[in-house]
Amino acid sequence: MVFIASLDSRVRKKKLQNTGKSGKSTSNKYRQKNVSRGSKKKSKRPRRFLQVFILLILIIFAYTFANLFSYFDNIEIQTMTENNRSNQEFIDSLREISIVEYRKTGLLPSVTIAQAILESNWGRSKLTKEANNLYGIKADASWHGDKVLFNTKEYYNSHVNAYFRKYKSWADSVTDRSNFLMKNKRYLKSGLFETNTYRGQAQALEDAGYATTTNAKGEKIYADKLISVIKNYNLYEIDYSVKPK
Repeated sequence: MVFIASLDSRVRKKKLQNTGKSGKSTSNKYRQKNVSRGSKKKSKRPRRFLQVFILLILIIFAYTFANLFSYFDNIEIQTMTENNRSNQEFIDSLREISIVEYRKTGLLPSVTIAQAILESNWGRSKLTKEANNLYGIKADASWHGDKVLFNTKEYYNSHVNAYFRKYKSWADSVTDRSNFLMKNKRYLKSGLFETNTYRGQAQALEDAGYATTTNAKGEKIYADKLISVIKNYNLYEIDYSVKPK
C-alpha cells in the first residue's frame, strides 16, 4: 500500500510538471504572437505614412502643373490677340494710300499691302523703323534722297550690305513703290500693269525679279507667299471695294 501511494504521488508530480511546462510554452507562444503582431503593425505605419506623403506630393504637383499650363495658355491667347489687333491696325494704316495708288497706277491694294507685310514684317523690321522703308527698295543710282546702310538677305542663306531708300513716312514709301515699278521696264515686260487680279500681279512681281525669295530647293516662292498673305487676311476684299463693277 505504501508503494502504491508513493507511486501515485510521483505520477501526480509529473502531471503537475508537465502542466506547468505546457502552460509556460503556451504563454510564451502567445506572447511571441502578440510581439510579432505588434511589430507588423508598427512596420505598416511608416509605409502608410510614406504612401500618403507621396500622394500629397503628386496632388500638389498636378495642381501646380495645371495652374502653370493655364497661365501660359492665357499669355499665349493674349499675345495672339494683341498681334492680331496690331496686324489689323497695320493693314488699316495702308488701306487709304494703297487705294489712292491703285486709282493712279492699277496696282491692286491687296498686293500693295501684302508686299508691305512681307517686306517689313508688319512694320516691325529695323529698316522700316529707322527709314520708313516698307518695301526694301534699294537706293540705286536713280535715287537722290536720303539712304541708310543695312545688311540684307539676298537668297536662301546669303546676306550682303546695301544702301536702302529712306522716307519721311509710310505713305511716301507706298507712293515711291508705285513710281519705282512704273519706271522699271522689267515690270512692264512681266505684265504687271496688264493683269487685274492679285494672283496675276503677284506672279508678275516674281517673274520680274522683285525679290529673290527661294526655298531650300532654290525654287522661287515670292508669288506664293504674297497670295498666301492676301488670302489669309482677306485683302482681296479691299480690291472688290474699289474695282469697277
